[in-house]
Amino acid sequence: SRHPLCCKLQTAMRITLLAASIAITSGLRPLRRTIQHFKKTRPAGLWNDATAPTYDGTKPLRVCVWNVQYGAGIRQHYFYDGGDAVSAPRPEVEQGIKKIGDAIATIDPDVVLLQEVDRRSRRTHKIDEFKLLRERLDFPCAASAAYWRVPYVPHPKNEHVGRIGMHLCTLSKYQLQDATRHQLPLLRESRVRQLFNLRRCVLETPLVNGPTLFNTHLSAFSYGDGTVERQISRLRELVEGKEFLLAGDLNSLTPYEDASTLAKDEAALYPESNTPAAPLYVDPNIVPLWRDASTRRATYKPWTSPAPDRTIDHAFCSPGAAFAGGGVFATDGYLSDHQPVVFEVSF
Repeated sequence: SRHPLCCKLQTAMRITLLAASIAITSGLRPLRRTIQHFKKTRPAGLWNDATAPTYDGTKPLRVCVWNVQYGAGIRQHYFYDGGDAVSAPRPEVEQGIKKIGDAIATIDPDVVLLQEVDRRSRRTHKIDEFKLLRERLDFPCAASAAYWRVPYVPHPKNEHVGRIGMHLCTLSKYQLQDATRHQLPLLRESRVRQLFNLRRCVLETPLVNGPTLFNTHLSAFSYGDGTVERQISRLRELVEGKEFLLAGDLNSLTPYEDASTLAKDEAALYPESNTPAAPLYVDPNIVPLWRDASTRRATYKPWTSPAPDRTIDHAFCSPGAAFAGGGVFATDGYLSDHQPVVFEVSF
């Protein structure tokens, strides 16, 4: 039999050759743009209407935080959840984005922090979901930052992901000062795999005359390798000394949950004795939305469960600010494997 190291080298060479062939056939610009995402900090896409109002702090911010699962819904059993599906039928994606827009319109937030928004990805038929949502909703200001943008992903075997562009998107009724993408620590894997995998990040958007919004989506499937802990540490550095709202899908449980109560395969996703999110809950300079077990709401529904069974979507604000409410909005069926989290925060 072949030596394991030899097999790994051959696999790495095949992937490198594939990357080179993509660069030659589709031009170097997409590959250069992909590599740029290894940079620690750079400007993000910003759409700002100078006629929009500025936040004056006289009323609480109404906020919606939602991982929309790229508008694909939960009818398909996707490969990352143990199934075979990669793409969703175009009518399902179009209808899903419409219903997501309808739900957000009903919630009527001042600010929306979205994760997993596809922009011209093959799996969602090259639909720019960010553009559709902006056209559907009345948000004059917005920002977008890619955290999975690759010209071609040769995985899984049965159907390649192909071209992918998945973004964090922030929508606001108030003017944004600017937009910055901060690179987070990557999974502990080879540089070649990192080229094709997600590059988790934070989208920072300060409101003019108001708090700074931090939108993020941390690593899944790290299986306790320390990646999420390093990402949490970076989040704490970014918010230090600022008036802020930090929210998103942290792929980590709250300190009030026990992973052993989940199904065996699901519990394996959270092998740490203490949740990686714990430092955010004990830091005296950070105020959590989920203050204790009684205020926590389940936000995530795995494929194997008929209803949400854990909380991996979180929100935090700076000292002096205060949360009000805090719950999940019941959508028309499950439009995503996450439920939208809705709350108000006063600064």
